[in-house]
Amino acid sequence: MAPLGKRQRRFWLFGLIVLLVGWMGSLTQAQQGLTQAQLEQAQYVRNCGTCHVALPAQVLPTETWRRLLQDPGHYGQQIQPLTGVALQLAWGYLRPNSRPLRQGEPVPYRLAESRYFRALHPQVDFPNPVRVSGCVDCHPKVDAGDFASLSPEWQS
Repeated sequence: MAPLGKRQRRFWLFGLIVLLVGWMGSLTQAQQGLTQAQLEQAQYVRNCGTCHVALPAQVLPTETWRRLLQDPGHYGQQIQPLTGVALQLAWGYLRPNSRPLRQGEPVPYRLAESRYFRALHPQVDFPNPVRVSGCVDCHPKVDAGDFASLSPEWQS
């Protein structure tokens, strides 16, 4: 086999560089996807978790979250609804991580009205009305976003 000429070597080197750049680009896109999801969740937690526990998106249906993000009368408190990039990021977390309503199902406004919240708390008899501030009673690591850990009295 004859050695490659200067022109052929350049062609192969150029092709190899194109392949490497393409491969690096696909890695960067995958990393950006993960970063985007983390950024969206962080925006939600930053905006909602400063006043109360930032609930997991899964406990309320998508339509409830959509309405909450647009409501300046947030559970009786006047707030400035999110706009622009902050709204897009928070919605980017809530929309894909929340759940749909069944056809004809009313949109729950309160946590205790959500069938998803009730499904995640089977056979739990709440001693007090369900409030977001009460999550820490059963989930002591809730401030770190850990709703899976339970206080000793709730562990089986």
